[in-house]
Amino acid sequence: MTATQRTWVIVGCGYTGTQLARTLVARPELAADVIVTRRDGEVARALGAALGVRGERADLAELGRPGSLEVPAGAILVCAAPPGPDPAAEIRALVAAARDAARIVYVSSTGVYGPGGGAWVDETWPIAPVTESGRARAAAEAALADARVPAIALRAAGIYGPGRGLAERIRAGTYRVVGDGTSHVSRIHVVDLVGAIIAAASSPVTGAVNAADDDPAPIGEVADAIAARLGLPPPPRVRVDAVPPEVAGMLTADRRIANRRLRDELGVDLRYPSWRIALDDELR
Repeated sequence: MTATQRTWVIVGCGYTGTQLARTLVARPELAADVIVTRRDGEVARALGAALGVRGERADLAELGRPGSLEVPAGAILVCAAPPGPDPAAEIRALVAAARDAARIVYVSSTGVYGPGGGAWVDETWPIAPVTESGRARAAAEAALADARVPAIALRAAGIYGPGRGLAERIRAGTYRVVGDGTSHVSRIHVVDLVGAIIAAASSPVTGAVNAADDDPAPIGEVADAIAARLGLPPPPRVRVDAVPPEVAGMLTADRRIANRRLRDELGVDLRYPSWRIALDDELR
Protein backbone atom coordinates (compact mmCIF):
# COMPACT_ATOMS: atom_id res chain seq x y z
CA MET A 1 0.00 0.00 0.00
CA THR A 2 1.16 3.53 -0.66
CA ALA A 3 -0.14 6.75 0.83
CA THR A 4 0.48 8.56 -2.45
CA GLN A 5 -2.58 10.41 -3.76
CA ARG A 6 -4.98 8.97 -1.23
CA THR A 7 -7.66 10.86 0.65
CA TRP A 8 -6.68 11.59 4.24
CA VAL A 9 -9.33 11.97 6.93
CA ILE A 10 -8.05 13.52 10.17
CA VAL A 11 -10.52 12.96 13.00
CA GLY A 12 -9.96 15.33 15.89
CA CYS A 13 -7.90 17.99 14.17
CA GLY A 14 -6.30 19.76 17.11
CA TYR A 15 -2.63 20.58 17.65
CA THR A 16 -1.17 17.46 16.01
CA GLY A 17 -3.88 17.08 13.39
CA THR A 18 -3.48 20.68 12.24
CA GLN A 19 0.27 20.22 11.85
CA LEU A 20 -0.38 17.03 9.87
CA ALA A 21 -2.87 18.79 7.59
CA ARG A 22 -0.43 21.63 6.94
CA THR A 23 2.26 19.11 6.05
CA LEU A 24 -0.02 17.24 3.65
CA VAL A 25 -1.02 20.48 1.94
CA ALA A 26 2.64 21.43 1.57
CA ARG A 27 3.42 18.00 0.10
CA PRO A 28 0.67 17.32 -2.47
CA GLU A 29 2.41 14.14 -3.59
CA LEU A 30 1.15 12.57 -0.34
CA ALA A 31 -2.54 13.35 -0.61
CA ALA A 32 -5.17 13.83 -3.29
CA ASP A 33 -7.60 15.27 -0.74
CA VAL A 34 -7.57 16.14 2.96
CA ILE A 35 -10.60 16.23 5.25
CA VAL A 36 -10.26 17.63 8.77
CA THR A 37 -12.90 17.19 11.44
CA ARG A 38 -13.91 18.75 14.73
CA ARG A 39 -16.92 18.16 16.97
CA ASP A 40 -18.18 21.66 16.17
CA GLY A 41 -19.14 21.92 12.49
CA GLU A 42 -18.53 25.67 12.25
CA VAL A 43 -15.09 25.30 13.81
CA ALA A 44 -14.31 22.44 11.43
CA ARG A 45 -15.34 24.41 8.36
CA ALA A 46 -13.37 27.48 9.49
CA LEU A 47 -10.30 25.35 10.17
CA GLY A 48 -10.64 23.67 6.78
CA ALA A 49 -10.89 27.04 5.04
CA ALA A 50 -7.81 28.33 6.89
CA LEU A 51 -5.82 25.24 5.90
CA GLY A 52 -7.12 25.04 2.35
CA VAL A 53 -8.81 21.66 2.87
CA ARG A 54 -12.29 20.35 3.60
CA GLY A 55 -13.65 20.76 7.11
CA GLU A 56 -16.46 18.53 8.38
CA ARG A 57 -18.19 17.90 11.67
CA ALA A 58 -17.46 14.55 13.31
CA ASP A 59 -18.03 13.30 16.83
CA LEU A 60 -16.74 9.86 17.77
CA ALA A 61 -19.78 9.35 19.98
CA GLU A 62 -22.11 9.84 17.01
CA LEU A 63 -20.43 7.84 14.26
CA GLY A 64 -22.79 5.47 12.49
CA ARG A 65 -25.80 7.73 12.88
CA PRO A 66 -27.49 9.23 9.80
CA GLY A 67 -25.50 12.18 8.49
CA SER A 68 -22.35 11.28 10.40
CA LEU A 69 -18.87 11.15 8.91
CA GLU A 70 -18.36 8.87 5.92
CA VAL A 71 -14.81 7.64 5.34
CA PRO A 72 -14.09 7.25 1.60
CA ALA A 73 -12.93 3.89 0.31
CA GLY A 74 -9.15 3.66 0.20
CA ALA A 75 -8.65 6.60 2.57
CA ILE A 76 -6.03 6.98 5.26
CA LEU A 77 -7.92 7.57 8.50
CA VAL A 78 -5.96 9.32 11.25
CA CYS A 79 -7.63 9.57 14.64
CA ALA A 80 -6.04 12.22 16.83
CA ALA A 81 -9.17 12.86 18.90
CA PRO A 82 -8.99 12.43 22.67
CA PRO A 83 -11.11 9.63 24.10
CA GLY A 84 -14.63 10.48 25.17
CA PRO A 85 -16.82 8.90 27.86
CA ASP A 86 -16.87 5.44 26.21
CA PRO A 87 -13.55 5.02 24.37
CA ALA A 88 -14.11 1.41 23.33
CA ALA A 89 -17.52 2.09 21.80
CA GLU A 90 -16.20 5.19 20.04
CA ILE A 91 -13.33 3.30 18.43
CA ARG A 92 -15.60 0.43 17.44
CA ALA A 93 -17.81 2.98 15.67
CA LEU A 94 -14.74 4.55 14.06
CA VAL A 95 -13.57 1.14 12.84
CA ALA A 96 -17.02 0.46 11.39
CA ALA A 97 -17.06 3.83 9.61
CA ALA A 98 -13.59 3.08 8.20
CA ARG A 99 -14.39 -0.42 6.99
CA ASP A 100 -13.36 0.47 3.42
CA ALA A 101 -10.35 2.58 4.38
CA ALA A 102 -6.84 1.59 3.40
CA ARG A 103 -5.38 2.09 6.86
CA ILE A 104 -6.15 3.47 10.33
CA VAL A 105 -3.54 5.41 12.28
CA TYR A 106 -4.57 5.98 15.89
CA VAL A 107 -2.60 8.54 17.90
CA SER A 108 -2.48 7.00 21.36
CA SER A 109 -0.30 7.73 24.39
CA THR A 110 2.53 6.23 26.40
CA GLY A 111 0.16 6.76 29.33
CA VAL A 112 -1.14 3.24 28.65
CA TYR A 113 2.00 1.83 30.30
CA GLY A 114 2.53 1.23 33.98
CA PRO A 115 5.15 3.18 35.93
CA GLY A 116 8.70 2.54 34.78
CA GLY A 117 10.92 3.30 37.76
CA GLY A 118 13.41 4.85 35.34
CA ALA A 119 13.55 1.78 33.08
CA TRP A 120 13.50 1.80 29.29
CA VAL A 121 9.94 1.01 28.25
CA ASP A 122 9.29 -0.66 24.91
CA GLU A 123 6.02 -1.90 23.39
CA THR A 124 6.12 -5.10 25.49
CA TRP A 125 5.92 -3.18 28.79
CA PRO A 126 2.77 -4.04 30.79
CA ILE A 127 -0.37 -2.10 29.97
CA ALA A 128 -1.20 -0.81 33.44
CA PRO A 129 -2.23 2.87 33.22
CA VAL A 130 -2.40 4.89 36.42
CA THR A 131 -4.39 7.83 35.04
CA GLU A 132 -7.92 8.17 33.69
CA SER A 133 -6.60 9.32 30.33
CA GLY A 134 -4.24 6.34 30.17
CA ARG A 135 -7.06 3.92 30.94
CA ALA A 136 -9.19 5.53 28.23
CA ARG A 137 -6.36 5.17 25.69
CA ALA A 138 -5.86 1.53 26.66
CA ALA A 139 -9.56 0.82 26.15
CA ALA A 140 -9.46 2.55 22.75
CA GLU A 141 -6.43 0.54 21.68
CA ALA A 142 -8.09 -2.72 22.73
CA ALA A 143 -11.09 -1.89 20.54
CA LEU A 144 -8.82 -0.92 17.64
CA ALA A 145 -7.28 -4.39 17.73
CA ASP A 146 -10.54 -5.79 16.32
CA ALA A 147 -10.30 -3.73 13.11
CA ARG A 148 -10.20 -5.65 9.85
CA VAL A 149 -8.50 -2.70 8.20
CA PRO A 150 -4.72 -2.60 8.88
CA ALA A 151 -4.27 -0.40 11.94
CA ILE A 152 -1.42 1.03 13.96
CA ALA A 153 -1.44 2.78 17.33
CA LEU A 154 1.29 5.38 17.73
CA ARG A 155 1.91 5.67 21.46
CA ALA A 156 3.01 9.28 21.64
CA ALA A 157 5.15 10.60 24.46
CA GLY A 158 4.66 14.18 25.64
CA ILE A 159 3.93 16.23 22.52
CA TYR A 160 5.58 19.62 22.22
CA GLY A 161 6.41 22.17 19.54
CA PRO A 162 5.68 25.76 18.54
CA GLY A 163 3.29 27.31 21.03
CA ARG A 164 3.24 24.20 23.18
CA GLY A 165 6.05 23.34 25.54
CA LEU A 166 7.84 24.08 28.77
CA ALA A 167 9.56 27.23 27.51
CA GLU A 168 6.29 29.15 27.14
CA ARG A 169 5.14 28.18 30.64
CA ILE A 170 8.51 28.91 32.22
CA ARG A 171 8.56 32.34 30.55
CA ALA A 172 5.09 32.99 31.92
CA GLY A 173 6.13 31.85 35.40
CA THR A 174 3.37 29.24 35.58
CA TYR A 175 5.45 26.06 35.40
CA ARG A 176 6.07 23.93 38.50
CA VAL A 177 8.20 20.80 38.77
CA VAL A 178 6.14 18.03 40.38
CA GLY A 179 8.03 16.13 43.06
CA ASP A 180 11.80 16.18 43.35
CA GLY A 181 12.33 16.45 39.58
CA THR A 182 14.08 13.09 39.16
CA SER A 183 11.26 11.37 37.25
CA HIS A 184 12.14 10.77 33.59
CA VAL A 185 9.71 12.12 31.01
CA SER A 186 9.88 11.28 27.31
CA ARG A 187 8.84 13.67 24.57
CA ILE A 188 8.14 13.87 20.85
CA HIS A 189 8.24 17.04 18.78
CA VAL A 190 5.06 17.55 16.77
CA VAL A 191 7.10 17.64 13.54
CA ASP A 192 8.43 14.17 14.29
CA LEU A 193 5.03 12.85 15.37
CA VAL A 194 3.62 14.02 12.03
CA GLY A 195 6.52 12.27 10.32
CA ALA A 196 5.62 9.10 12.20
CA ILE A 197 1.96 9.37 11.16
CA ILE A 198 2.94 9.78 7.51
CA ALA A 199 5.34 6.85 7.73
CA ALA A 200 2.70 4.70 9.44
CA ALA A 201 0.21 5.44 6.65
CA SER A 202 2.34 3.67 4.05
CA SER A 203 3.98 1.00 6.21
CA PRO A 204 2.92 -2.64 6.60
CA VAL A 205 3.65 -2.35 10.34
CA THR A 206 0.62 -2.88 12.58
CA GLY A 207 0.05 -2.95 16.31
CA ALA A 208 1.60 -0.50 18.72
CA VAL A 209 4.67 1.67 18.08
CA ASN A 210 6.17 4.10 20.56
CA ALA A 211 6.60 7.65 19.24
CA ALA A 212 9.30 9.31 21.32
CA ASP A 213 12.64 11.00 20.84
CA ASP A 214 16.05 9.62 21.86
CA ASP A 215 16.55 11.74 24.95
CA PRO A 216 14.25 11.09 27.90
CA ALA A 217 15.48 13.12 30.85
CA PRO A 218 14.52 13.95 34.44
CA ILE A 219 11.85 16.61 34.33
CA GLY A 220 13.70 18.82 36.81
CA GLU A 221 16.85 18.74 34.69
CA VAL A 222 14.89 19.76 31.59
CA ALA A 223 13.03 22.57 33.34
CA ASP A 224 16.17 23.95 34.98
CA ALA A 225 18.11 23.85 31.69
CA ILE A 226 15.35 25.68 29.82
CA ALA A 227 15.06 28.29 32.56
CA ALA A 228 18.83 28.85 32.48
CA ARG A 229 18.76 29.33 28.70
CA LEU A 230 16.00 31.90 29.18
CA GLY A 231 17.96 33.69 31.90
CA LEU A 232 15.38 32.78 34.53
CA PRO A 233 15.62 31.08 37.93
CA PRO A 234 14.82 27.35 38.20
CA PRO A 235 11.08 26.68 38.39
CA PRO A 236 9.84 25.88 41.89
CA ARG A 237 9.16 22.31 43.01
CA VAL A 238 5.78 21.30 44.41
CA ARG A 239 4.77 18.20 46.33
CA VAL A 240 3.14 15.39 44.38
CA ASP A 241 0.03 15.64 46.53
CA ALA A 242 -0.30 19.35 45.68
CA VAL A 243 -1.37 18.66 42.07
CA PRO A 244 -4.32 16.71 40.64
CA PRO A 245 -3.79 12.92 40.52
CA GLU A 246 -4.02 12.94 36.72
CA VAL A 247 -1.11 15.40 36.47
CA ALA A 248 0.89 13.61 39.14
CA GLY A 249 0.41 10.27 37.42
CA MET A 250 1.70 11.61 34.10
CA LEU A 251 4.72 13.42 35.50
CA THR A 252 5.92 10.87 38.06
CA ALA A 253 5.58 7.63 36.06
CA ASP A 254 9.36 7.76 35.47
CA ARG A 255 9.44 6.02 32.07
CA ARG A 256 12.19 6.24 29.47
CA ILE A 257 10.32 5.41 26.28
CA ALA A 258 12.25 3.23 23.81
CA ASN A 259 11.74 4.15 20.15
CA ARG A 260 13.46 1.29 18.32
CA ARG A 261 10.36 0.25 16.36
CA LEU A 262 9.76 3.85 15.33
CA ARG A 263 13.25 4.12 13.89
CA ASP A 264 13.93 0.59 12.65
CA GLU A 265 10.50 -0.58 11.45
CA LEU A 266 8.77 2.66 10.47
CA GLY A 267 12.03 4.19 9.29
CA VAL A 268 11.43 7.56 10.96
CA ASP A 269 14.48 9.83 10.97
CA LEU A 270 13.87 12.28 13.80
CA ARG A 271 14.39 15.94 13.08
CA TYR A 272 14.49 16.57 16.82
CA PRO A 273 16.09 13.53 18.49
CA SER A 274 16.52 15.63 21.64
CA TRP A 275 14.62 18.45 23.32
CA ARG A 276 17.98 20.24 23.49
CA ILE A 277 18.09 20.56 19.68
CA ALA A 278 14.53 21.85 19.57
CA LEU A 279 15.37 24.40 22.27
CA ASP A 280 18.40 25.55 20.30
CA ASP A 281 16.18 26.05 17.23
CA GLU A 282 13.58 27.93 19.22
CA LEU A 283 16.06 30.31 20.84
CA ARG A 284 18.32 30.80 17.83
